[in-house]
Amino acid sequence: MKIAICDDNKQELLHISGLVDDYLSCCFAEGEIAVHRFENSTQLLAQIERGKHFDVFLLDVIMPNLNGIKLAAEIRRNDQVAKIIFLTSTPEFAVASYSVGAFNYLLKPIQKVKLFSVLEKTFNAIYSGLNQYIVVKTQTSLSKVFLHELIYVEVMGRTVSFHLKGGVTIESPSTMSQVEAVLLIHKFFIKPHRSYIINLDYIKNLSSDGLTTTSDLFIPISRNVFKQVKQAYINHSFQA
Repeated sequence: MKIAICDDNKQELLHISGLVDDYLSCCFAEGEIAVHRFENSTQLLAQIERGKHFDVFLLDVIMPNLNGIKLAAEIRRNDQVAKIIFLTSTPEFAVASYSVGAFNYLLKPIQKVKLFSVLEKTFNAIYSGLNQYIVVKTQTSLSKVFLHELIYVEVMGRTVSFHLKGGVTIESPSTMSQVEAVLLIHKFFIKPHRSYIINLDYIKNLSSDGLTTTSDLFIPISRNVFKQVKQAYINHSFQA
């Protein structure tokens, strides 16, 4: 697991990094989580564009060239799952932080107790999500499918296809009603169309015509459920 800390103030960057290191030394084994420090948003964005993945971002909001909110929007173009925590000296960007699915928002000067509490909630949320799975029956075996890796489910005839991160697809001789029973109890799954169930974490954009996943697949939305899907997407974005 990887954490990215980005702050254009070197003293603040050292201070926050020190607190994060203190927290990790208390709660995790050495080397279990790697911390990467960036002195400006352009530097961090360049790493992301090269394919570098981070699980948690601690971002200063007020930075030159590309502020923290805009940087988070760039992150969200391809990653709807990572936890974003904003760190700033002013509360005026709090509402904007929700538009990019911020997990939390801390005011500077960053206090050790408050940061530790937010980090605890962050990792609890991550590990809780990583442990959730369903068992899928294929023609020849049983497969464990972790929900955080499941992008969408599609039914064609008597076959249900589970599409996972990394381009993996698992096919099951099942029915949509059977899949609904185990997936739709989780609030981060929604059924936009009779043939699809989608993980809200992997929606890149949504319109009245349909939605596009982070893998650029277009999925139609039935007219009678559009309002429901739209509201679920908004709610999920604010809670992400």
